[in-house]
Amino acid sequence: MTTHFPIVLETEMSGAVSAYVPGLPVYAAADTHAKAERAIRDVLAAYLEAHPGTKPGARVRVARVSTEQRGKVAIVGPAALVGARRSPAKARAARENGLLGGRPRTADSTRGRRR
Repeated sequence: MTTHFPIVLETEMSGAVSAYVPGLPVYAAADTHAKAERAIRDVLAAYLEAHPGTKPGARVRVARVSTEQRGKVAIVGPAALVGARRSPAKARAARENGLLGGRPRTADSTRGRRR
């Protein structure tokens, strides 16, 4: 079974990068983000080896702040960080398919259907 633990990386005023796992006493610091990621991975692995069965206790949410509407803050899931933008080519193809009544049928699309 796979378990996911959120990890937070912060750049300090000094330029150092701190990393921690919310809900667990697991911390690391380094000069760069890459080194901090390696360090927190090693520390988390050691912690989980010493404390088998540990489960994540933190829930990750993201604040989405509108720059167009002052004061508008929405709390969303981490998938919002990925975004939902389409390439111009994909948007154009979707519009064309919509005008044609959707995705065109193929000869293979009728196979395997129960009648």
